[in-house]
Amino acid sequence: MKLPMKLPNGLGLMLSAAFLAGCAGPLDRTLEDRLREDLVGSNRAYLQAVAAGPVVELSRPPSDVETELSNERRTQLDRMSGPAAYQKDELRLGADLLGKANTDLVVMNLREVIRRAVRSNLDVELARIQPAISEARITRAESDFDAVFFTNLNRDSTDTPRPGTGAGLSVFGSQQSERSTAATGIRKNLSSGGQLTVQAVFARINEDPSFFSAIPNSRFHYHDTDIEIQLTQPLLRNFGSDVNRAGIALEQNARRETLQDLRLTLINVVQATEQAYWQLVFSRNLLLIQQRLLERTQADRDQLQRRQNFDVSPVRLTEANSFVELRRADVIRARQQVRLASDQLKLLINAPDAPIAEEILIVPVDEPADLSVTYSLLDAVTTALRHRPELRRALLEIDDASIRQRVADNQRLPVLNLGATLRYNGVGEAPGAGLDSADFIDYLLTAQFEVPIGNRGPEAQYREQQLQRQAAVVNYRRTSMQVITDVKAALRDLHTTFELIGAARAARRAAADNLRALEEQEEAGVALTPEFLLDLKLSTQQRLANAEIQEAQALADYSTAISRYYQSTGTLLDLNGIRLEAE
Repeated sequence: MKLPMKLPNGLGLMLSAAFLAGCAGPLDRTLEDRLREDLVGSNRAYLQAVAAGPVVELSRPPSDVETELSNERRTQLDRMSGPAAYQKDELRLGADLLGKANTDLVVMNLREVIRRAVRSNLDVELARIQPAISEARITRAESDFDAVFFTNLNRDSTDTPRPGTGAGLSVFGSQQSERSTAATGIRKNLSSGGQLTVQAVFARINEDPSFFSAIPNSRFHYHDTDIEIQLTQPLLRNFGSDVNRAGIALEQNARRETLQDLRLTLINVVQATEQAYWQLVFSRNLLLIQQRLLERTQADRDQLQRRQNFDVSPVRLTEANSFVELRRADVIRARQQVRLASDQLKLLINAPDAPIAEEILIVPVDEPADLSVTYSLLDAVTTALRHRPELRRALLEIDDASIRQRVADNQRLPVLNLGATLRYNGVGEAPGAGLDSADFIDYLLTAQFEVPIGNRGPEAQYREQQLQRQAAVVNYRRTSMQVITDVKAALRDLHTTFELIGAARAARRAAADNLRALEEQEEAGVALTPEFLLDLKLSTQQRLANAEIQEAQALADYSTAISRYYQSTGTLLDLNGIRLEAE
């Protein structure tokens, strides 16, 4: 079986991923430039080192036991031992926590449990919510540039003393005025950093006395109507869409990060589900092996009981009984392991028809395969560096740091804000009548300038963001090295477990051949002495059971190692046909 991981030779795409904005001039040799060059250089050096590596197929060294056995003898030994010998045996689980002897069973294959885990696992469900939360945060950040409709109501009542016209400043009277104002319009923040406001202001003004009336001490009222267009725009600090839309860009990156977190969660859950499935398969096989060993021990003990009046002493008979009870204890422990493994798998898949609270037992139908795997170290490393969610997330963190650095760089500039207002004024005796006479135009221009003396705060903030970006580059390098280490460890695990299958199988066949020879002697009429049954035959049965357990464990470990390998390259979801639609 060849792992489908061949990729084009576009290694430059992967190596250039570390460069995300902010290129410095040729004379500006910062620490960040050196770190970036070191990162790309180290990746290139490693890929060049493995580029000439051949395509490798897993193999096992020849076994002396296997070479000495004929094909006919191997077939005979596999019929009496190994997975094929006990797969059809009845699985005796004992009573469950509800006291039921017949536990309810649900049969599942590997693809089915993976499908259920992806659909219902609670870790996955929690990770699925995060992109939706990030989407809402993006909308919230974008809403800062939405137009705002506003209406303001105001009422002022003043009583202002007025001085006399003669010598001194004695109070001669007061002027009372009432002003009711309603302003309505639209205000919008601009991505350039400015703000545009268009509003209409309606005011009703009462004055007593009025200086605009020809009649002394008369009360006078009128309606004032203004149409106002106002624009404020920063020219240095807070200028430009890069600065003012930085929050949106960060939230968009945060959403991409949640997608990578979801992808990582899915990969980990799928791998954990596969591992739990193969652990359940092993636990089931372990129980079958222990059951068969118990049956063999009981049969030999029964033979000793039939000879207790002939040549078997009570001491040897009690020794045989102790063997039986010890192996019965192994069966009891194996039963518990099966139920625990089933519960662990149910916890991962969270299936409605197999809830963790009930004593339903999952029965696996797939058996671990013993197939040689072909791989290329270059393909494995390249695939991992391009697909691992941790590396994609590390690149997004570099981009975040770059955005914050650009904002901090802008904040070092002085404040220079300009404002311009254009106002059309009109007056009339009735509300809104002033619009007909709005021929009076006001022009207002404002400018604001400020700069902190020493500018230490913004400079320190900029330096902090520079260091944060350098740290993000270093983190990407560290993550890439960890990814390469994970791939190599997974490949070594493949080699080890594949070889262990061969060694365990050879040991199992050798032990089975030994037991076969003893059984042939027994059939030929050899004296069934306690020494033969207890010291020789029972110990041989125990060695055979141990070898069968080791073979079953090696087969389960090899299947788990294959899933770990795909996990290390970031392609486990593709292998199982799982795709994130959100991406």
